[in-house]
Amino acid sequence: MKYPIVPVLLCLLLATGCTDGVVFQEDARTPHGAWERGWDPSFSFDMRDTTNPHDVYLDLRHTGDYPFSNLYAFVTLTGPDSVPVTDTVECLLADPTGRWYGSGTGFIRSHRQAHVLYKLRNKFPRSGRYTITLRQAMRTEKLDGVTDVGVSVERSKGG
Repeated sequence: MKYPIVPVLLCLLLATGCTDGVVFQEDARTPHGAWERGWDPSFSFDMRDTTNPHDVYLDLRHTGDYPFSNLYAFVTLTGPDSVPVTDTVECLLADPTGRWYGSGTGFIRSHRQAHVLYKLRNKFPRSGRYTITLRQAMRTEKLDGVTDVGVSVERSKGG
């Protein structure tokens, strides 16, 4: 009895070659459609690949009611060695005329902002569990219109 081993292996090879490079992605919905000071979502993931470069993104979703053209966040990364590293990240959400950047139609806009804890195309130094905690750093207690925040980690393209 002959088994169609070659077509099966070819399909498996094609399926594994079509991954999009996303290592981790998670979003958290803000309570009551606003990012209030004191609500600091954390996202944890395991990183085993220390040889290939990765890009880390801060993902934001907001409504047209968001009153600012930018958003500052404190981004804290804690690695397997338990030593936290904090960066201040500015996310530009609109141009000087008030036109929103990002994708989406209508009232909801999505943004992806590369942040600088691990600059674009850098490698994670150790294998293990990483946690990224986000804290809004604006001069107001409540950021109305921010509906979701999140983190994405992807293998760098071309690297």
